[in-house]
Amino acid sequence: MESTDNRQKVDLGRKGEDLAEQYLIDRGYTILQRNEQVGHSDIDILARQGETLVFVEVRTKSDGNRGMPEETLNYSKLKQMRKTAEIYMAKKKYRGPARMDAVCILLPAGGGVTHFEHYKGIG
Repeated sequence: MESTDNRQKVDLGRKGEDLAEQYLIDRGYTILQRNEQVGHSDIDILARQGETLVFVEVRTKSDGNRGMPEETLNYSKLKQMRKTAEIYMAKKKYRGPARMDAVCILLPAGGGVTHFEHYKGIG
């Protein structure tokens, strides 16, 4: 049985992905997939902006007391994201332009978004 803490983290992550997806759609991106499983990793949002395939990592936290969501985008996370994107593109035989983005959100319990940043071309 899933713990309450884990359930809350999953729900928070899903809310963050919903917000990020709507943000991208509002800016003309086409959403291709969400939570695409690639090996042992997943792609939060796979989108297209014009001709560019965009791998979007969504980082959502309920508060910034233990650091901002951006701070979780460390070297090993970026390396894992890059590897996942490369595996995906190889599997699909994709040879066009691609990039990795991150959307970082603070979403306090019972409140609205207090921090929202979209970083293009990370890693």
